[in-house]
Amino acid sequence: MNGSVPDENAGVYTMPPEAYRVGTHPPTSPRDPVPAPATRMPQAARRRKAWDVALSSVLLVLLAAAATLGSAAAVFLALAGASCGRGGRVCEGAERDAGVWTALTTPWMVLVLCLAATVALLVARRRGYWVPLLGLLVAAVLWGTGAVLVWAAI
Repeated sequence: MNGSVPDENAGVYTMPPEAYRVGTHPPTSPRDPVPAPATRMPQAARRRKAWDVALSSVLLVLLAAAATLGSAAAVFLALAGASCGRGGRVCEGAERDAGVWTALTTPWMVLVLCLAATVALLVARRRGYWVPLLGLLVAAVLWGTGAVLVWAAI
């Protein structure tokens, strides 16, 4: 099998197995070495943007401050039910408690999730500043939901 036309099957052309390999060229003579198969070109590693790391850090600190402020405000929401039972007012205690706990705990849960997601994105060299921004929005909406529950129960 040297790439020639065999005598017994005139008109049938056979190729050496090296010719079927993708990315290689058949040797020009039997003594030439077979070239190595083609490999992928290495991709350039992503660069970590310094502004993204700095902005993500500042936004995470801002999210932690918002979680602290939200928890402090949730304590004051708990005081809103102090007038229940006076003057014939009837309050829903379970609904009020659910609202207080929602306003108290959800900002911290959002902070932990955003911290983990931001660090994972920055380690993978992807942009992560948008995660704390989204976390601020989600924490505010969840705190507002807890406050609405408290106000509806009073």
